[in-house]
Amino acid sequence: MSESEKFSVTLKSHGGHDATWVVIKADSQAELVDLLDGYTKTGISALIGEAVSALRAEETLGAQLGARPVEHPGNYDRGAQAPAPAPAQAPAGQTPYGTPPTCPHGQKRFLEKPYKNKPGTWRAWACPAPQGTPDACSLEFIR
Repeated sequence: MSESEKFSVTLKSHGGHDATWVVIKADSQAELVDLLDGYTKTGISALIGEAVSALRAEETLGAQLGARPVEHPGNYDRGAQAPAPAPAQAPAGQTPYGTPPTCPHGQKRFLEKPYKNKPGTWRAWACPAPQGTPDACSLEFIR
């Protein structure tokens, strides 16, 4: 079947330019019906919505804090694992999340602040350079 004979449906969450798009492609009408039916029945639509909401929240928070993207260090384990519980009391010079990393400006400081629009808190390592310093390092968010 040629590309022009295939089926493609684009689902858009709303009419704005920043809407989430999901594109579903199929080789036949029957396959398209199966894919669309499975999209809602499997719960994948809810997972996509949750992922988009989390991404938007992180972008908003990052913008408010002046954060800049950093390169991921690698060794990302994709397995679903519960986060390790924080120790009751950290040794001197450490936080519940380990020894603070360093940057060109010195040892980073631990931040923990409440989200503005949802329950819970966010955690990050912050550069010790004074706020507004042009070459200050970006926040390193702790997951």
